Amino acid sequence: MSRAPEDMTRRSAVILGSASLLAGCFDQPCEERNPAQKAFLDAVRGVTRPALASNNPLQVEEAARQCIALSEKIGGFTDWCGVLGKIEGNAQSAAVTIQIGRQISLYAFNDWTMAFAGSVADFFSTRSRVPPPPGLSDPAIAALKTLRLGERVTLSGRMGEIAGAGVLDLSRLLGKSDAEHREFLQAPRLLARIEALAVARKK
Repeated sequence: MSRAPEDMTRRSAVILGSASLLAGCFDQPCEERNPAQKAFLDAVRGVTRPALASNNPLQVEEAARQCIALSEKIGGFTDWCGVLGKIEGNAQSAAVTIQIGRQISLYAFNDWTMAFAGSVADFFSTRSRVPPPPGLSDPAIAALKTLRLGERVTLSGRMGEIAGAGVLDLSRLLGKSDAEHREFLQAPRLLARIEALAVARKK
């Protein structure tokens, strides 16, 4: 009889521990806390998943185009949440990849020739002698110097800000093989101008 209080204490600890574990399992991912970001990610997945499951190369190609079109419609975005995935180059020619959802990321750079060398860059240079605007603002580059890879960040900016990024992406997708379109749909990386970056605060 004397063990009853001890048993009740153990049961309470198990119940509380289980509740904490369940709360952690059902904790809302940071990319779903912003309604606009979640809507965009849901729309992209709604295009990519059926296409990849179809095994139809025409549907896969069309889905790749639709992904770019969806990003163009977003325009400006504010306080999206992501994970800093990769930083390449240096402060003068930086390129950064930020994962904004499962297997979906944004790519920005402040030296377009490092990303689009050769015929595509030549094509745009003949259309306009004005250099495209940078994909990373000065404040964003300053913030990058203080962040760690894998760190959760909040970001603001514009989709498709760089030299008509939608057209640029489509030109890269045109004439590609089914395998290349599939690779893009499995992990879309979309161009954006990133104007602000900060460490994401836990809510």
